[in-house]
Amino acid sequence: MIADPKILILEDNQSDADLLRRELKKSGLNFTSEVVQTRVGFEYALQNFKPDIILSDYSLPSFDAVTAFQIKQINYPQIPFIIVSGIIGEENAVDLIKDGVTDYASKGKLFSLSNKINRALNDTEVRKEKTLTDEKLKVQTAELILANQELTFQNEEKENRAQDLIILSANLHSQKEELHRANGLLLIEEEKVKTINGELLQLNQELEDRVSRRTIALTESEHRFRNMMETIPQIAWTNTADGEFIFYNQRWYDYTGLGQQQTNAAGLKSVIHPDDLKKSVAHFGMIRQAGDGGEFQLRGKREDGRYRWHLVRLMPIKDEKDQIQLWVGTATDIEELRLLQQQKDDFISIASHELKTPITSLKASLQLLNRMKESPSARMSPLIVQANKSLDKVNVLIEDLLNASKANDGQLHMNPKNFILSKVIIECCQYIHTEGVYTIKIEGDMTVEVYADTSRIDQIVINFITNAIKYAPDSKEIIVYIERINGMAKVSVSDQGPGIPPEKLRFLFDRYYRVDNSGSQYTGMGLGLYICAEIIKMHNGQIGVESEIGKGTTFWFTLPVAFS
Repeated sequence: MIADPKILILEDNQSDADLLRRELKKSGLNFTSEVVQTRVGFEYALQNFKPDIILSDYSLPSFDAVTAFQIKQINYPQIPFIIVSGIIGEENAVDLIKDGVTDYASKGKLFSLSNKINRALNDTEVRKEKTLTDEKLKVQTAELILANQELTFQNEEKENRAQDLIILSANLHSQKEELHRANGLLLIEEEKVKTINGELLQLNQELEDRVSRRTIALTESEHRFRNMMETIPQIAWTNTADGEFIFYNQRWYDYTGLGQQQTNAAGLKSVIHPDDLKKSVAHFGMIRQAGDGGEFQLRGKREDGRYRWHLVRLMPIKDEKDQIQLWVGTATDIEELRLLQQQKDDFISIASHELKTPITSLKASLQLLNRMKESPSARMSPLIVQANKSLDKVNVLIEDLLNASKANDGQLHMNPKNFILSKVIIECCQYIHTEGVYTIKIEGDMTVEVYADTSRIDQIVINFITNAIKYAPDSKEIIVYIERINGMAKVSVSDQGPGIPPEKLRFLFDRYYRVDNSGSQYTGMGLGLYICAEIIKMHNGQIGVESEIGKGTTFWFTLPVAFS
């Protein structure tokens, strides 16, 4: 990544620009920056300041981020572009990212901006490195073609010299016939022949030496080309101008598990997913017809039979007459990139849905309260209760998002101390709303003392119990059991609900994972158990779940006992 990036800030509010700079310095990022407000200033800074990354407000009095992004894309498409705004909606941000904007950050959440800048700069470096590799490949192949042409020229030159030798030999034969008629010229003619023969021998030796050197150079060039194809991380191959596959690097054989004979018989088409084959052949044909190179995506079958997404690039190698001599193709594995993109899209959709429901309810309650403010009535009390519940739900969702982000960055703060575990569990259970129909029993060793963060343990217990209430509504009794096992304190929360299918148990503590609970009115973003797992990990404990269909579920975790 760039050590001290240059950041161009498009912002009409100097206070916001100063705040943004302070936040970036606070995050530990070393950088230089320049702030502009107008289109003229922006275009001048692009040419003279030469930024490594651009941070832009969404809307300015005489300018906007969309126009700035379009200007940047024309001449500087490689510069990352991040929108920093407090007014743009999530849906608009998603549309802008789909149009090519690198990322979006809210002015209210600038703590995440430095991570997004680092990620954008890293992605830019990776793209530059890939571009450099492609250019090197193109230059090496061009050198190979030039060497071939030079060898052809030398061979033609040798043939011309040989023809000259034939002609000269004929002249010598004529001179020998004149020997009988001019004995006086014999010695002179013989010296001429000796001289000419010596020159021919020397010229022939020089020609053979040049051909030998050119042959060695051609071999070395081909060796360098093959070495380069073998050292790149992608699958690579070459095609003739007519489309015939003539070379595959070792990555191809390692990935597909095919041998050389199998490859020669079936080739690239044998590993393309059946649903992608027709489209891929069409793309390949269009790129060859256009003659300028191109790229497309397809799924390729691995040795174990699994298909993974790849980005296929085809580049032509041309001679000095702009005629295509060779096609070079690469296939880059982008399976993880597509999964990350899909996971991000799914999370944005889930978060938007989860936040929209309580906010809509809160808005409706406030509108009704606004109408009643002039003539208070008994209906105001339940509306206020409903508004507070909606607000609490929004706060819980936001807190989960913040905790998940901190856990992902390893920044969850812990304040451990010695305390009696049962006391904290009893206190937190008093604040859980059981609606009068659920009973929470706390049993086991009530004296065990642990060394942990009380607020974080409180958070885990509440999460386990509220999940039991949500997803096991017919289990009216929830048991919290405390015990000491192998020098650790273990807490188990058990219900008698419907249980969880065995194939889903191993995913429960993954981020964003949500069990399909058809018919339940409860939803979530799949962050609660993930955060719990990260908290226990930071306490050097363990966390797990046991469940049996029709009999119930037990979530548990362990903590180190207190120091004696």
